[in-house]
Amino acid sequence: MARKKTAPPTKKATPQTAKKPAIQSPKKTALQTTRQEAVKVREADRKRAESLLALIGRRTARIAEDFFDIGKALRELLQKKLYLALGYTSFEEMLTARKVMSLAQAKKLIQVVEAVPIEKALALGPEKAYALARYAAATPELDTPASLLEQGAKVGGKRADQASVRDIERATRETRAKTAPKPIQSAAEKAAAKTARDLTSWLRKLKIKGASVEPQKDKGAFRLVISLPADQAKTLLSLHIS
Repeated sequence: MARKKTAPPTKKATPQTAKKPAIQSPKKTALQTTRQEAVKVREADRKRAESLLALIGRRTARIAEDFFDIGKALRELLQKKLYLALGYTSFEEMLTARKVMSLAQAKKLIQVVEAVPIEKALALGPEKAYALARYAAATPELDTPASLLEQGAKVGGKRADQASVRDIERATRETRAKTAPKPIQSAAEKAAAKTARDLTSWLRKLKIKGASVEPQKDKGAFRLVISLPADQAKTLLSLHIS
């Protein structure tokens, strides 16, 4: 009797041969989550950044306008002596009692109002506007901060609109030093100065190196102070003058 052929048994899927489900890398999953969160954060940050910039813009414009208005108010209080109506004997007393600002700062703002047109002052800011006003006042020419800006004048080697506050302040000091009037000398002071120059010249003729003679006022009279190196003193003492 012939044996019945049977189909070969089908292979059961083993754990090794079964198709494994795709497993995402923990790193990749975390990165995707981070990116998704970052998109949300970036959008929130963008809105906040725009809001803050808008706020800064509004406040900056307000500060720029306010300092000029404050200067005008201070000038009126000072010129019309309105502080008297409040029971204060001086402008400075009112500033101190009301804790407004220092007298020096108040005078700065008042000078800006008086010397710089509002549009120029707002563009420059309070400190630079004040510095430029002081520079214009120090120069012998009949210029103003506005004319310096319009003409592109040089202040400390730079255009007025490009110079820093420090540049302008340094130029102001140098200008004042050049244009400061020389003090008037009395007859006695002139005589003492001439004698000092003559004595200095005489010491140089004797080849006394490093000697100097300075007139000094002492109790209403002038005396001459001779200064020379110690080694040159021996040279002076060794000289025989007939």
